[in-house]
Amino acid sequence: MKKVLTAVCAVAALASCGTSGKVGSVYRLGGEWNIVKVNGHEIKEADVEKAPFIGFNVAESRIYGSTSCNNLMGGMTADGKTGKISFGHMGSTRMMCAKMDVEQKVLDALNSVEKFKLVGDNKLELADKSGKTVMELKKK
Repeated sequence: MKKVLTAVCAVAALASCGTSGKVGSVYRLGGEWNIVKVNGHEIKEADVEKAPFIGFNVAESRIYGSTSCNNLMGGMTADGKTGKISFGHMGSTRMMCAKMDVEQKVLDALNSVEKFKLVGDNKLELADKSGKTVMELKKK
């Protein structure tokens, strides 16, 4: 009986792993992601003060990061079933930097984001309402 119960529990555990694709994808957002492209344009080291990134704290529904000059923070909601994501009440520091072009592009792109798509374990695409990818990120 003990062996049967162990086998049933093992099968149930493995089956639950198989369903984590869409539903669990929200939790795969968690952690920090380097912004590598904005609206198809690659972010180059020479164009930024520091590498821009976004961090997702899924458990607390929070977003944080750097736009290459300033830090940002705010709330977020995401739905793994539909791939919808939204950011609410965003704030940022207000420093001036020598290289502000990428910062403005990042902020503009974030304002248009409504969808997300995880590609493999280390790529995240953020898209606008029409599904056009406006930002590509790689897991740190």
